[in-house]
Amino acid sequence: MVDELRIYTLRPGAMARYMELAEKVAVPVRGDRFGVLLGFWAGEAGAANSVFNLWRHEDLETRRRLRLELEALPDWRERYLTGVRPLMLRQVVRFLDVVLPLTAPPAPARLYECRLIRSRAGEAGALARAMAEAPEAGTIGIWTTSAGPINEVVQILAHPNPAARFARSLHAPDGTLARQAERIEEIETSLMLAAPHSPLR
Repeated sequence: MVDELRIYTLRPGAMARYMELAEKVAVPVRGDRFGVLLGFWAGEAGAANSVFNLWRHEDLETRRRLRLELEALPDWRERYLTGVRPLMLRQVVRFLDVVLPLTAPPAPARLYECRLIRSRAGEAGALARAMAEAPEAGTIGIWTTSAGPINEVVQILAHPNPAARFARSLHAPDGTLARQAERIEEIETSLMLAAPHSPLR
């Protein structure tokens, strides 16, 4: 099993049109036949003009084969790709190894968060395991990157509301940055809203 985090940076002002194409064209065309959709979010703060989508694949060879099949579909090429290409500035893909399996939040989440935590070389596995052993409140999944930017831990959190997120600080004595400072080089965090078509809402 391999999870795939895709982050698309959109042109300013393109979010509404992109989300419409994703919901009405991409997700219906793909279904779960070309990877299982785990979550789909729009950036709201941090990477505010970015889209985050998380997929699960049986393995990389299956993903490669299914991507070729998807790219051959006329609806994918002519209705989706031709519509989204003018909206995008760049795409970054991370292949992820699961450390703490993704779970749905125990209560409805109004706000999600994606943290990309760059570790010191060779420390990503130890960092991810330490984070998984004592998960921070709101954590719903932790991964290490196996391809794409390496030496990274990806953490996704769900918060019932913005106040709950900001009641705790990464810099507090019990925060991730303080507790794991010797293993971390940089943290990039984005606050996200779930798309209408996201399995996690």
